[in-house]
Amino acid sequence: MSKTITNQTNRPDGRTGGSSLRPLACEISCLNRPDGSAKFSSGSTQVLSAIYGPAAPRQSSRENPSHAILTIVFKQNQHGENSSATSSSHTQKNNNKGTGGVQMMTDREMERFIGEALAACICLEAYPRCAIEVVIQVMKADGSVVGTALNTAVVALLDAGIQMKSIPIATTCLLDWSAETKNCLKLDPVASEELHEDSSVVVLVTDSVHGEKGIISSVTTGPSNPDMFLSCISASAKASKAVVAFMRLAIEQKCHRESQTLWNI
Repeated sequence: MSKTITNQTNRPDGRTGGSSLRPLACEISCLNRPDGSAKFSSGSTQVLSAIYGPAAPRQSSRENPSHAILTIVFKQNQHGENSSATSSSHTQKNNNKGTGGVQMMTDREMERFIGEALAACICLEAYPRCAIEVVIQVMKADGSVVGTALNTAVVALLDAGIQMKSIPIATTCLLDWSAETKNCLKLDPVASEELHEDSSVVVLVTDSVHGEKGIISSVTTGPSNPDMFLSCISASAKASKAVVAFMRLAIEQKCHRESQTLWNI
């Protein structure tokens, strides 16, 4: 099997090695009007998500008697701001393209990818004749945007109390094909790493319950091979455990704060 994660690679944001994730941060119920909301950060990348529903759709023709209709709205920062000059330049040249994650994906393609991943884990049949709208706003993009966006939506869905079969977790893997670090795999890449001409990006969505055996969806840009893809699956399964643990901690802290507020009234 090909060489997987290197532990001696110095990365642009100061991390050493390819197996480490950037610091995670999460703010839950940060918006008042939606039924659920969350702001999720992975390093400098910040994404805000809001959930509306389950509720009756605005148009009765969109009702489905057997399950809910899931709608994804993906929006970028209107100024296309990124934390790196390289990424900002790329965004200005490709205003209709997604920033970070998979550069060749348009916003509509991102909506389709995130929607399919979430639909596989939401109990849509529990909400017949209803609509669930997920609005995702990229506040700041510095790599791994697609994965961060999906993880943000998951936390917002949990905040809204949407019934789910399992929790999908997205992991972004960078494959470095340069001569110095050939076949190097790095997790949670920053924008400058993703935009490197000798790199390709794999975004994997894994089922938090089944790990490696629960691959829900994936998207790849650039060259790859079966051995490296299997290495990405193995690395994603391990990284997803850390992300799930962080989400659990964030939800527990939110519930603890609400219980304290309730008993102090």
